[in-house]
Parts: sequence; C-alpha cells; structure tokens
Amino acid sequence: MVRFSGPFKNYGNMIIIEHKKDYHSLIAGLTRLDVREGTSVNAGEPVGSLPSSSSRGGKPTLYYELRQKGRPVNPATTFSGLKS
Repeated sequence: MVRFSGPFKNYGNMIIIEHKKDYHSLIAGLTRLDVREGTSVNAGEPVGSLPSSSSRGGKPTLYYELRQKGRPVNPATTFSGLKS
C-alpha cells in the first residue's frame, strides 16, 4: 500500500510503500510518480521513473531504503537473492 507519494525535502519525489510485518520501502530520486497515496502496488509494477541524467550531468541516482518499525534495515539481509 502506498503511504506517501510526492515531493519530500531534498529527496525530490518520494514514494513510501508499506509492506507486511512493519516494513516500509522508501524510494526517491524520481521525476515522475505513477502511484498515489492509498493505492496498492504489486511486485514488479512500475511506481515512477528516473530522469535521463542527474542534475550534475551524470547518471541518475535512485535512493532506496528499507525500514522495519521505522528503523533502517539492510535489504540484503531481508530479500533472498540479494548480495551486500
């Protein structure tokens, strides 16, 4: 479930997705948001898009953070198949 979708401080556009077991994903650095607060999203479904380049002329940067009960969690310890 999308809990937040919009501009946030210096992060630009941010999306916060609520998962099971008190987990939340924070995704930022997007130029376009394809979801709104209160909508459900499925695995693999697009939620937005990155710019073609960064404001400094380099490659765009996607910010992703996983939290459980409000605390940052290393995604590699949570999702199978990820390496740190």
